Amino acid sequence: MKPAVFDYVRPSSVQDAVSALASDPDAKVIAGGQSLVPLMNFRLASPTLLVDISRLDELDFIEVRDDKLCIGAGVRQREAERSVVAARSCALVAAALRWVGHPQIRNRGTVCGSLAHGDPSSELPAVAVATDAEFIVRNRTGERVIAARDFYLAPFWTALEEGDLLTEVRLPVDTPGIQSSVREYARRSGDFAIAGVAIRGTSGDGTPRASVGAFGVASAPVRMTATERLIESGDYSQSALDDAIATDVPSPTSDGQADGTYRLELLGELVILALADCGGRR
Repeated sequence: MKPAVFDYVRPSSVQDAVSALASDPDAKVIAGGQSLVPLMNFRLASPTLLVDISRLDELDFIEVRDDKLCIGAGVRQREAERSVVAARSCALVAAALRWVGHPQIRNRGTVCGSLAHGDPSSELPAVAVATDAEFIVRNRTGERVIAARDFYLAPFWTALEEGDLLTEVRLPVDTPGIQSSVREYARRSGDFAIAGVAIRGTSGDGTPRASVGAFGVASAPVRMTATERLIESGDYSQSALDDAIATDVPSPTSDGQADGTYRLELLGELVILALADCGGRR
């Protein structure tokens, strides 16, 4: 299929991009287009204006500032996946990117594009939630910071408002002893995950700590606080873990791929595998 008619602009600065977004309530940002273009082709999205930020050099950066790994909205997923700075600063990002789609998708798709799209089956939103990431958003009135825990509201629905441009994401830098793992299950490599988990943990001082985000199991990425507390207790059984997961995900997704009961069982197995990756019990 073909998309509906739309106008197209390629701004020369972030300020121009923000102004273009403010000029049309039905405008959409495009950077990699790996999510938006298919939606347009199926007429599930019909923006009247596309604002292309793919050539804005000021949004193409991966750097550490104030103990935060900062990734600009122009950074391709493949670039971040191969970045030494990203891998050394926040290993969970690199671990998650290896699971995202196929290499061809990652060559075009952007990190911030995936975050802004808000697919509950995506890896990167769960990483953002698990690490308490911050989203930097610009519009015509200025700049604001949105915490990851407040960003995802429902499937494909985020706290971004009309005229907003997500310019960068900031994730906390790993401290000594931190280990990270992403585990997921999909029917085929590159498919959307039926269930997945992102874990960032440490026990360097003898006290286990864990940050856990789940994806593919609910209407938005889930910060698994009950599971975190159980892991940090250092003493848990399979039944206790199952109870904690059920507390964190009280209404698991049921669809054509799997029902909610299966998703929770699968998530429990993935948590165990991810903990083993991080040096925990299996």
